Amino acid sequence: MGDENLESLSDKDLVKKTARATLSNVDLLCARIVERGLGDIAVPGLVTLWNRFRGFGIAAPLPEQLLALETLSAIGSDATKKEISKILVAHDLPDSLLPFVLLAAAKVGLSLPQKKILPWLEHDAPIVRAQAFALIQSSNPQRSTLEIGFSDPDPSVRRAALTAAGNLGHVSARAGLLAEFRKNPTSQTIEVLLSIADDDIIVEIGRYELANPPHQTLIADELEALDTSKARMLAQRINDQIQQRW
Repeated sequence: MGDENLESLSDKDLVKKTARATLSNVDLLCARIVERGLGDIAVPGLVTLWNRFRGFGIAAPLPEQLLALETLSAIGSDATKKEISKILVAHDLPDSLLPFVLLAAAKVGLSLPQKKILPWLEHDAPIVRAQAFALIQSSNPQRSTLEIGFSDPDPSVRRAALTAAGNLGHVSARAGLLAEFRKNPTSQTIEVLLSIADDDIIVEIGRYELANPPHQTLIADELEALDTSKARMLAQRINDQIQQRW
């Protein structure tokens, strides 16, 4: 199916065709739904698409399943939260799809009871544990629950648990986040770490950014938001360096 054929479809017809999508056109149809910003009007068609393949994807997720999930999460409305919640708690959801549904749930900010999420924090698959820590943030768990993940043997799970704890303002995540920053100073780690930083961490991050340009604008903005004299001083130095390059 060419782009020109999709252009001629009304929104309603596009959704109907998505519900009947095949492997040859599902990516184009889902992409067009997102491009048009159809919102809730597209939800029934995407749910129909998902249900057509319900029970499949046991060994590995099917492209149609993944695209239905991704498109629902891209819409991100209350209606999509409701449908993703139904998918997540379904008794016949294959293990192969669980990480992707958890990712979609976290992306739309789905709030689930902690008792539902807790078993996933100890799941055999690291990707499931990592997504569960991302999802549990919305239920404001106890610090001790998040700290379970600080010593997880898998790095992705440790990062997810530390990020969740940092986002919730738990200073117990400082040491772990600082260690992650030293190994791999991503923008996400920097932003979370600065949200719970003390003066020593502010200085270390500031020094790093003065010598390494990629995250300088982000760091300067975050330091200014901290509104302490040391943070403002470092932010000014970084901004001065940015201006000098121009």
